[in-house]
Amino acid sequence: MWNEKKTEYGFNIVENEGGKTLAYNPESGVKIIEKDGLAFKDLAKTGELLPYEDWRLSPEERADDLARRLSIEQVAGLMCFSAHQVVFGKEVNDDQKAFLNQHLRSVLNSAGMGGVPDEVQIAWSNNMQKYVEGKDFGIPCYFASDPRNGQGVSDWPGNLGLAATFDPELALESAKCQSKELRDLGVACFLAPQVDISAEPRWFRNSGTFGEDPALSRDMARAFCDGLQSTYDENGNDLGWGKDSITAMAKHWTGEGASEAGREAHLDGGKYAVYPNHNFEALMLPFVDGAFKLKGKTGSAAAIMSSYSAAFEEDGSLGDPVGSSFSEFKIKKLLRERYGYTGVVCTDWMVLNEGKAEGKRSCGWGAHIEDLNTTPGERAFIAIMAGCDQMGGCSNPQVLMDAYAFGCEKVGKKVMDEAFATSAQRLLQGYFMTGLFENPYLDEKAALADVNSPDKQAEALKAQIKAVVMVKNENGAIRPREGRMKVYMPALLEAAHKEVDHVRGVVVTEDKVTYPISLEMAEKYFDVVTDYVDGAKITRLTDEELAGIDLVLIPGKEPGNSFAQDGRNEDHEFIPLTRQYRPYIADGPFVRKVSIAGDTLPDGTKENRSYFGRKAATTNEEQLDQILEMAEKAKKLGVPSVVAMFTGKPMCFYEFEPQVDAIVVTFCPASVYGGASASSEALAAIVAGAAEPSGLLPMQMPKDMDDVERQAEDTPRDMECYTDSVGHKYDFAYGLNYSGVINDERVRKYSAAPLTGPENKGIC
Repeated sequence: MWNEKKTEYGFNIVENEGGKTLAYNPESGVKIIEKDGLAFKDLAKTGELLPYEDWRLSPEERADDLARRLSIEQVAGLMCFSAHQVVFGKEVNDDQKAFLNQHLRSVLNSAGMGGVPDEVQIAWSNNMQKYVEGKDFGIPCYFASDPRNGQGVSDWPGNLGLAATFDPELALESAKCQSKELRDLGVACFLAPQVDISAEPRWFRNSGTFGEDPALSRDMARAFCDGLQSTYDENGNDLGWGKDSITAMAKHWTGEGASEAGREAHLDGGKYAVYPNHNFEALMLPFVDGAFKLKGKTGSAAAIMSSYSAAFEEDGSLGDPVGSSFSEFKIKKLLRERYGYTGVVCTDWMVLNEGKAEGKRSCGWGAHIEDLNTTPGERAFIAIMAGCDQMGGCSNPQVLMDAYAFGCEKVGKKVMDEAFATSAQRLLQGYFMTGLFENPYLDEKAALADVNSPDKQAEALKAQIKAVVMVKNENGAIRPREGRMKVYMPALLEAAHKEVDHVRGVVVTEDKVTYPISLEMAEKYFDVVTDYVDGAKITRLTDEELAGIDLVLIPGKEPGNSFAQDGRNEDHEFIPLTRQYRPYIADGPFVRKVSIAGDTLPDGTKENRSYFGRKAATTNEEQLDQILEMAEKAKKLGVPSVVAMFTGKPMCFYEFEPQVDAIVVTFCPASVYGGASASSEALAAIVAGAAEPSGLLPMQMPKDMDDVERQAEDTPRDMECYTDSVGHKYDFAYGLNYSGVINDERVRKYSAAPLTGPENKGIC
């Protein structure tokens, strides 16, 4: 038995008694057909129930049936994953119609980055689904999102913040909440979690990881994938794939974190991952022991994103030094053959773009890829032959058609037909597992009421508070208090400097005044006094004006580098990346004079990417000046000074720690740094004594820059670490509560020596 009803959003709902709920747009030409007393969508418009339309069959069976019905052109569309859709309205725009008409269905919704309101995203999702429902066997849009903590959804800690809780169950709950909210926005695929081990303290993308310990990263990755992919009933029982499920795309295989000298593989300067201690296998551990071995009913992460970086070993044991998307060793031999992985492999974004070119984002690394005469279609062919199914950031299916034609010439039509059919079958399973073929539509009012709802915000804030790590607390500066404190919170001057990244290129910022913790947020917990601000000019309060304050709260931002990804200055010379505020010249005893990796030069010699003797390009030395100035002010006034630090990676504390009474740290993605974010509120709550700190350091904090230079990019937890003025060592799993150094079950569980390789050895 089944019944049908209209909705106010232009689609109809069909409820099957004891079966799946369907939704369709009558104007699409799709009709309902009945079989065995149940309703099914006639997506192919044949008047008969085809296997892929039968929701009683398994996702594998349905995907296999549909894949065999598609043309090469239709499969080429499925093998594309669109570029970021950042700014749009409720209606489908002409650019989107163009790629949808070419059969592209995987669409990256990056609206959180563009500030598009949730109600617009929800309506747009419905209109995109209406546009495609009558086309291509009724294949719906498969929307994806990058992590967007606090951007239109509840502000849970990022991965590194979750890692600081040392609580995989909290990671599970975070992912369950995020999956529900993303489904409210129409999203069915999450380009997450990032499970790279952050063994290199300077690496630009450390904030997206679960820290530097393989065991903790493994457990957090497993829990997070379970929370994303499984649907749970009201009692918390795992139902497997269902209406709240989102496919996880764990990234970046085989582990991006061993970046040479901390440089980032978005750009040519950081394209190499290096393994001075030959720890390549250890960095795969969160994938093969975590994301591939879930506790829940979905079994394994449904998708994997490959890394940008080229793994470099002088002896060639890691295959050709090419980006992972083009590496048969990494994808075909390791992932597919050794580990038997049958899910989707998607390249990271834009690897098919132009080859090595000055000042441009490239990401397609390897001599035969970087050749400017190599076309995007030829690069796509190389990726397909390496074992990839989908091209991230490619909105032009013609590129895949070019790859098909090129492959037919190189390896034959039979090989290419099989490769395309196999990828189609893998890709379509995600659509079926998440139920999109049955109901891709959203009840707009219900979705808007649920996403970022007050109850979700409250749970996210509790998690943010658990993620705060207190590393110093002298003389009870942070403690439970009666009543409200009067707190001086100075304004922060961020001086003009140059920034360079893969999206914006070179940007010259202007002087600006910021409050890393917004005044409005701080006022929830304190009576706040602050400086006089006129544009970018700050006039500090006098001692007389500060009379009667209880505490000086100094919000801080981690040390910055102007060229944090490429690691080269404007003269194109390699320079060090620093983790301290004061100027750093790399002339210490552990700085390499010859780099491990390097391109082969025209004369046959190897390029030297060393930066020995050169100076780092820092961006915010004035941050340290402010901390020291305010610490001195607090001493003069006879009140405690507390630094509330925002960071996404290890940093040097020696420059200011002895001068302040207390330090609390939150690990947050740059996208949600400071202001009115939940991580800011969590810091304020901890400083106010409204909650006891319980977080632990998910990564080591270096003693100094010599310590940073001495450690190896591929080796977790190999620094000496900073010991502060009261004798506490800022090591992995260190943190304070009101009683002192935390030594609970979490510490005992994860403080063992780091694992050196995965338990899962694959198919030997």
